[in-house]
Amino acid sequence: MPRNLAAPTTAAVAGLLLLASHPPVGWWPLSFAAPGLLVVALWLDAAVDHANGRGPRGAVRGFRLGALAGAAAFAPMLGWLILPAGYVGWGLLVAVQVLWFGLLGTLVAVFLDRWWLPFAAAAVWTGIDAWRGTFPLNGFEWGAIEYAHVDGSWLLPLARILGGRGITFLVVLISVAAAMAAMATLRAVRDRDGGRVEQALGGTRRPLVIFVGALLVSVLATVEPPAEDGTLDVLAVQGNDVRHWEDDTPDPDPPLRIATALRDETLAAVDRDGVPDLTVWPESSLDRDPHSARGEQLGERADETAEVVGVLLSGVTLDGPEPAENRYVAASVYEGGLNEVDRYVKRRLVPFGEYIPARDLLDWFPPLEQIPRDALPADEPHNVEVADGVKAAVIICFETKFSDVVAENILADDDPAQIVITVTNDASFGDSAEPAQHLAQSQLRAVETGRWVVHAALTGSSAFVDPDGGTHQDTDLFTVDSIRSSVPLVAGLTPYLVVGDVVGWIGRIAVVVALVVGVIDWRRRDRPAASRAGRDANDAVGGSDGTGAGSSGDGRGPNDEARGSIPHGADR
Repeated sequence: MPRNLAAPTTAAVAGLLLLASHPPVGWWPLSFAAPGLLVVALWLDAAVDHANGRGPRGAVRGFRLGALAGAAAFAPMLGWLILPAGYVGWGLLVAVQVLWFGLLGTLVAVFLDRWWLPFAAAAVWTGIDAWRGTFPLNGFEWGAIEYAHVDGSWLLPLARILGGRGITFLVVLISVAAAMAAMATLRAVRDRDGGRVEQALGGTRRPLVIFVGALLVSVLATVEPPAEDGTLDVLAVQGNDVRHWEDDTPDPDPPLRIATALRDETLAAVDRDGVPDLTVWPESSLDRDPHSARGEQLGERADETAEVVGVLLSGVTLDGPEPAENRYVAASVYEGGLNEVDRYVKRRLVPFGEYIPARDLLDWFPPLEQIPRDALPADEPHNVEVADGVKAAVIICFETKFSDVVAENILADDDPAQIVITVTNDASFGDSAEPAQHLAQSQLRAVETGRWVVHAALTGSSAFVDPDGGTHQDTDLFTVDSIRSSVPLVAGLTPYLVVGDVVGWIGRIAVVVALVVGVIDWRRRDRPAASRAGRDANDAVGGSDGTGAGSSGDGRGPNDEARGSIPHGADR
């Protein structure tokens, strides 16, 4: 392979491995290879042009390699967005993720020749995920490494202590340390000139120590979930079996059809197995305000159902203060009929899905006609009482991505919520990997909080998720179906719920620090080539650390450029 293609090819492979670690492939061990390969791509790039490897031009190439890895991962991973948002919406969202990964490549490149590169890369990678989870417009932390580890990874229990971002940090740390050890070994074998192998491999000590240490931490840092305290008999119903994108004769009233199907399936389940403690209908089950004239027929279905089941928690669209212009995305608790006794209103809304930012400026764009009313967010965390003395933290749709929202809703009252209920409507994304990727988020939240999660999706896949991340009674997509279980309740707190997202905040700070260090370094190196060449020559002559490296501290030997070698900071 031509040397100028080696780096971009390696970066693209890193992105593809990150993609394959998530559903629908779901080979989570591949996530250990992706960060290390991206670092290898940056090394290969620096070896092609050593003189500019860490200056401004090197920063631009680091951005390109990171962006290439991001495009390879996110363009196909988010392909499910094309159906509801078209290629423009999909392209914009992918572009945002690509820009973040471009910044990731730029910042990791700053530390390529440092022995502590694995720690820097892990902190920056975790921080980039944390920042893209909040910016822009509420953020979109989809495809983070942590979500690849919900099915079978030995790292998963770590989330009870450090949260999901602790998993990401350790995966990157292990991966980059392994890459450094491998590259240092290859360089030592190449350059030993007949010397003893033990001496030649001395430069692998530090990365191997980091690698082994990180592995030990990943295995030993675990705690058991909090003890269970009682159970709640929960019936979750999904009611949409129509593949709308294939329907030649569209249903004239989908909300009425869905509410009717939910009622019929619920009453059939009760007739078969008796009345549950709690019945859950997913997001958009009542897609018009059931208390309004427009939603009267939907309200009748909910009223009839709640009279039979006793307590019904249903996803509902409620009119806002100005019904023609705004609304609430909510989950209402109905008791003994259409009598609302509690309500949760969604806090983190989806831009261009539930509201239009700067609507006055963008009103000309035809696809935005699908969102005629903006949703209004809730002001503060809240949980709801779903049975006598039993509180639930309700999460609506993509709020599953925000671990802080889940934790805050659990801890909103003096007595923490004992169960988490996710209600979502994934109908817009068709037969795609999105429901499985979405369920993975509920799986991770279950581990972080030590609580069972009821994941109720209007079109599937619905499931009960245990505090170890395992799923139970998973339903098929686009079926009218129901699942039922005596769900254990948990009142205790995991360490993560007590201390919060410490790793995420450390990562955010690390990104800012790396950016400052990078700007200083790039400005220092952006000097006339002649002056830099003279300084490098003097450094090479005056090097006194016994390795032949110059005093500039870049960790390279004086002849590396001529050999076109890969930087060997592993032994610095």
